[in-house]
Amino acid sequence: MKILPILFIGAIPFLSACSTSRKEGYQQAYEEWLSDGSVTMIMLHTLDSGDIQKTKRMMTTQLLVTLDGLPDFAAQTHPTPQQKQEEIKLARDILDYMLKHREDLDPRLPTVRLGVRRMQKILSEPNDVRRLTELSDYFAGVEKKMPETQKP
Repeated sequence: MKILPILFIGAIPFLSACSTSRKEGYQQAYEEWLSDGSVTMIMLHTLDSGDIQKTKRMMTTQLLVTLDGLPDFAAQTHPTPQQKQEEIKLARDILDYMLKHREDLDPRLPTVRLGVRRMQKILSEPNDVRRLTELSDYFAGVEKKMPETQKP
């Protein structure tokens, strides 16, 4: 059941970004928890169906959206150096996952493209840049091999 804590942690920034207006205090918290519960139920139903691949795709999408939204929140909250390090660690963990499961990812999806672009802005260590280039090159090769009818 490691999936549930990951789901909750990954969903919070994404769900916060879904708010259409800036509400204070308990109202905002209520909306976030309600949305989080809905997302969790979607994940649980998908797990019940036994479709692990679909669950992985949904969670990967959620992680990439979370990663993409972090800079917007950082601009408003001014994260501590420790929080910035946690952001870098999260980006590296996502990169590790994407490299390990690259065959399962569709490089045409906007979330995959956004995730790669966001990691390029977050990760600057030479080894991270090399690995990001490896992932980007792989995705470019996959897209080249696709028939024209499958390209966006």
